[in-house]
Amino acid sequence: MTQITLVEAVNLALKRAMHDDPNIVVLGQDVGVDGGVFRATLGLAERFGAERVIDTPLAEALIIGMAIGMAAEGLRPVAEIQFAGFSYSTIDQLLNHAGRMRYRTRGRLSCPLVMRTPCGAGIHAPEHHSESPESMFAHIPGIRVVTPWSPRDAKGLLKTCLAGEDPVVFVEHKALYGTSGPVPLK
Repeated sequence: MTQITLVEAVNLALKRAMHDDPNIVVLGQDVGVDGGVFRATLGLAERFGAERVIDTPLAEALIIGMAIGMAAEGLRPVAEIQFAGFSYSTIDQLLNHAGRMRYRTRGRLSCPLVMRTPCGAGIHAPEHHSESPESMFAHIPGIRVVTPWSPRDAKGLLKTCLAGEDPVVFVEHKALYGTSGPVPLK
């Protein structure tokens, strides 16, 4: 066990999962070069390359649409939406495609994607930067929603989500990013 912050635990879980599974890809605005707005993807581009850590345009519906297509083709995408308040445009894709894929194809296809997004207040930012729409996502059939409350939770939940076959909205409260706690390294 080591003491790390919640955001470091997310990074550790991504590094470990990407090391173990070459089908895991990360995509989103600034996830590669900058390591994400909160640095949860810091170092991934250098370690795994631009083919697995993909900087996208500022277009949330495109990010989730790409992730759904990648998942349908056998990849395991982790799509980062910079702030939960910007995730509303992803609802159409999540509701009509990701959440229904297994049922629509009678189990032939699954949609093993994770949409990560920070929620909640705490950084004194303008509108769209402090929202918490997780309960709305929880009412989309076929979508799982998880919210870690500790670094250990973040690492374990993300590891579990990345191993699953269903789409998950992984909501991280920004006020908890700096919270430290013991986390197993494996």
